[in-house]
This record gives sequence, C-alpha cells and structure tokens, in this order.
Amino acid sequence: MNRNKLAKLRRRIAELRHASAKAIAFQRLAKQLGREKDKNRGKEPTWVNRDFPALRPLSIPDHGGRDIPYGTKQSMLNQLEEDVYSWDELLLQQESEKIKGVK
Repeated sequence: MNRNKLAKLRRRIAELRHASAKAIAFQRLAKQLGREKDKNRGKEPTWVNRDFPALRPLSIPDHGGRDIPYGTKQSMLNQLEEDVYSWDELLLQQESEKIKGVK
C-alpha cells in the first residue's frame, strides 16, 4: 500500500457514497484494502482484515446482483473508511521511522 493507492481508494469510497452500488463493488474495495473472505463466519459472506486484526469483520450481503440498500451501504463504507485510516496511520508511522533512521 502506498499514498497514491490510498488516495485512489478514498476517492472510490466517496464515489460509492453518492451512487447505487452492488456487492461486487464492495468486495473489490475490501480486497484492495487487504481484506480476505473468511469462510468460517456466519451466513453472509464476511471479510476480515489480516493486516489489522483489531478491525471488525465486514459482512457484504450478495443477493443476486441487486443494489445494496442505502443504510447498509453507508455502514459498510464507514467500516471500509476505518481500513483507510488504519493504513494511513501505518504509512505515517513507517515514514516517521524512515526519517528518524536517516538522522
């Protein structure tokens, strides 16, 4: 993950907030943020973040290509934004360690 990729993912989340979306869009976004599908959880497909295990699992309902309801969509995007914030913090930490290492 790098800053450019993270900025692109942030823009994609903002786009999804204002458009109708299907489950496949959320699955792609989750995968790009480092989430993997966990087959050992519940009825709905659940995605967990292996890089940040403290983040809550994300259920992405997939009901035959129908659009995700508005409230569900907003909730999922909020969780995916938490992934973005976690990546942002990790990148900041790595950058500060590089700067300290150079001095």
